[in-house]
Amino acid sequence: IFAERFVTPLSGWPHDPGGNAWFADGAYRLFARQPGRFVAAGVPLRETVGDAVLTAQFHKVGGPLGGGYGLIVRAQGDAAERDSRSQSGQYLVVEIGDQGDVGIWQREGTRWIDIVPWSHSDAVRVGREPNTMTVTTRNSTIGLAVNGLQIVDVPYSGLPSSGGVGVFVGGDLNEVALEWLRIEAAE
Repeated sequence: IFAERFVTPLSGWPHDPGGNAWFADGAYRLFARQPGRFVAAGVPLRETVGDAVLTAQFHKVGGPLGGGYGLIVRAQGDAAERDSRSQSGQYLVVEIGDQGDVGIWQREGTRWIDIVPWSHSDAVRVGREPNTMTVTTRNSTIGLAVNGLQIVDVPYSGLPSSGGVGVFVGGDLNEVALEWLRIEAAE
């Protein structure tokens, strides 16, 4: 469905070097510049994604300890609504924390619903080390593998059957580089 290493800017992606999301140094950079606000950027695809396998590699490039990054799945609404500035929407976030945690949340308008609260995982490389995450959506089940190790596989009745995808960064002043992203239909 999609496979890209972010060597040059891509059409349709939020790109503002003075803002929250931009292309630089062979990566897609996301920066939560404003305390208390996260960054959600939609991947501009032609169609929504149902059962899929999303694999991405991220690494932290700046900010204090405690930030996180990850993937948005089954987002409702247009990808442009996840413009790197908006704080509302309806989607799931599967996230890795820079101190060795993983979690899954649903964004419902302007509030968060815990699906898998932050939980420690030895599979997560901490600090600025790169992490490869694989998110799998099959029917009403969402899975997460980090650096090749399956961490979470949880059924969730609130999971829409399809939707958009995106990238996410949370944590005050957290700056992250997305090195590459691949989206495949699940077999």
